[in-house]
Amino acid sequence: MYKKLYFLFLIITITIFSKQAKAQDINQGLRFGAKLPYTYDIGYFNRFSTRFAIHISSQFVTIPFNNVPIGYMNLWGADENITAILDDPFLIGAGIDVGAHYYFGTDNRRYYGGMSLQWMNLLKKDIDDEVINNAFGIDLSSSDYPLGPISKTQSTKPLTLNTNYVNVGVFFGKILPLYNNPDAELRLEVGINKVIYSHHNLQSDYRYITPVTETTNIELQETMKKYGWFPTINFYFIHKLKN
Repeated sequence: MYKKLYFLFLIITITIFSKQAKAQDINQGLRFGAKLPYTYDIGYFNRFSTRFAIHISSQFVTIPFNNVPIGYMNLWGADENITAILDDPFLIGAGIDVGAHYYFGTDNRRYYGGMSLQWMNLLKKDIDDEVINNAFGIDLSSSDYPLGPISKTQSTKPLTLNTNYVNVGVFFGKILPLYNNPDAELRLEVGINKVIYSHHNLQSDYRYITPVTETTNIELQETMKKYGWFPTINFYFIHKLKN
């Protein structure tokens, strides 16, 4: 579902702004920065005209931002026993950010606003049984969850969670020119990101936990949909490429 959203978003963006791209010199570049305190970003930026631009970036969750999404959700009132399932460490925390910008103001169009779609994947290995037991009031070691085809000592995924989620982001920013370097600029933004979709797959390769997998997905989906608001302050360095 989230992949279809990205393709649709890109098609709409390119269709709307293609005429401006033909009429203007293309201002494109590499984009490095961070949404603080959330992700590190690296990607491509293309300003079609004085009014419009798009970006596409890879984004990563790592130290010291690992637990920021959980912290935000707990702050807004989420059940900490549920959000503890997403607690670190993550084997992978990475995704894609695709966005469109609109520039305004009389000061050389230095002010802008925009929207983005962000997909993130979190892969968490070796969750303690107690985390799941506390979240749902169960006992994974009981006979309710029979052993599978391999023994626990042979297990490579005793309890693993794979999470995918999609945010919609809104941001407002200002370009900060570097007058001694016309090939570069800084950008300062204020943004907020909201989870609109998530899916969570809890797995164990040595026992059958299908009912718990379904419950985990439902509870985490409801939690992230209700409490998944992530405000950020964004800093970016743009290195302009030659046209």
